[in-house]
Amino acid sequence: MKAIIQFLRTTLVGGLLFLVPIIVLAIVLDKAFSIARRLVDPLSALLPFESVIGLRTPILMAVLLIAFFCFLAGFFARTQLANRIVRGLEESVLSKVPGYALIKSMSGSVLGAEEQRNFPVVLARFDDAWQLGFRIDDLADGLVAVYLPGAPNPHSGAVYFMTADRVEPVSMPFSAAMQCMRHLGAGSNVVLGEMSAQATSPDARA
Repeated sequence: MKAIIQFLRTTLVGGLLFLVPIIVLAIVLDKAFSIARRLVDPLSALLPFESVIGLRTPILMAVLLIAFFCFLAGFFARTQLANRIVRGLEESVLSKVPGYALIKSMSGSVLGAEEQRNFPVVLARFDDAWQLGFRIDDLADGLVAVYLPGAPNPHSGAVYFMTADRVEPVSMPFSAAMQCMRHLGAGSNVVLGEMSAQATSPDARA
């Protein structure tokens, strides 16, 4: 019964973390489209044609206006001022949101963006077993902070502090590790690739 409750809880939290960014994005795009329509409607009424490539002129102009502002925002995001603003928001607000750092790293991997601080994929050793996880931080006392995601919901898991000799790096993308956890480990042989005998045989580390 406890395992069922734990599964329901982690699945609910994972679903919430997955849906919230999508809902927020949908609301923002809807508001942006409404504002863009109000801006372009007077201009589109002056044009001699009502549609372009099968799209009504006001809709096409609104989409182009949103894309233009997105381009300007992306250009601004590359500046040092934008980086300072983002870092300030992350340190003061976003860092307090549970799972923000993991979601940020996962989003960057999915979109093919290079994160300034991505979490390396590792195998954490527990007695005679290994568990897939992410190396979050190296502590001053020689310990390593490792996040071990749950399956099938990798957004919920646990943080362990382990000695470095029990953490083996794995050459695989962050997104591939997340996918492996969602599939309950199915396809692990293909995902993990060739690993050293030291990593696959905990007895060799004893």
